[in-house]
Amino acid sequence: MNDLDEKKLISPRAADLIIDLRDGDAALLYLYLCRRGMEDRDHIARELYLPKQRLSEAMERLEMLGLLPLAQSVSAPEADIAPDTASGKPSPLAERPELPDYTAADVRERKESDSAFSALISEAQLIMGRPLSTPDLIKLLGIYDHLDLPPEVVMELMNFVAELYRWKYGERRRPSARAFELEARVWAERGITDFESAERYIRSARERRSQESDIKAAMKIVDRDFTDTERRYVEQWLNWGFPADVIALAYDKTVTNTRKFSPAYMNKILMSWNGKGLHTLAEIQEKDRPARSRSATGTEPRPAESIGSLWDKVNRI
Repeated sequence: MNDLDEKKLISPRAADLIIDLRDGDAALLYLYLCRRGMEDRDHIARELYLPKQRLSEAMERLEMLGLLPLAQSVSAPEADIAPDTASGKPSPLAERPELPDYTAADVRERKESDSAFSALISEAQLIMGRPLSTPDLIKLLGIYDHLDLPPEVVMELMNFVAELYRWKYGERRRPSARAFELEARVWAERGITDFESAERYIRSARERRSQESDIKAAMKIVDRDFTDTERRYVEQWLNWGFPADVIALAYDKTVTNTRKFSPAYMNKILMSWNGKGLHTLAEIQEKDRPARSRSATGTEPRPAESIGSLWDKVNRI
């Protein structure tokens, strides 16, 4: 028995998910974390000779698969983040049960008897850019049968996930069946079970992405995605109701006062405005002006006297 057989570092399920992902960075990172455990993210990047952006993306992919629910707790400042986004607790998705254990025979029977399911298979193959494996087909049947999503909703869901992948990773990245499953469980939980609610959800998600693009420009972020920490801050700011122009103002104040980009410092500024109920540029400019200087007694400072009046006072002494 060789060392890998003896140690059994990863489960067959985890191995299948990583193989389906077809991502070398994520596979290398998962093996490293199984062997070494969670460490400082900079240290991991040096050990694996991975640029920080690629490491961050690999962390996100493993988390998406439910293999790394604590990814966002690595090297993440917690003091100024809302408790629900900084707890480091596993994602609720990772805690939900898997789909039923369908078999290849179940897939064949449904494919032969249900033309809608056959159409879903064809659409999934077009989106994924390859023939579906048996595990892929089983996941697709679980989405359709167990989660009870209508075929037109599953079609919308798969194309939405593909759109997310293009936006996040570029045209060459194709989603996996596991990515479809994770999104489908979110939709089922939220009651997105008809075409109209699916359209509303997708429209809202697109608006959110547009907001994030504007905020990237406001924060002078070019040619990269948000880091995990930045994304949690941005989600908090959007939840507070701040538009991109206010976030740009907070960024300018941060760089002016600290001489560097600091999301934590920006968060303190925006937290202060949120506490005061100020969420637009007009409100901030009107109501968040510095207080006028006052004397120690609390009275307004006296206007400066002219040289002539001072000279008259001297002559009268």
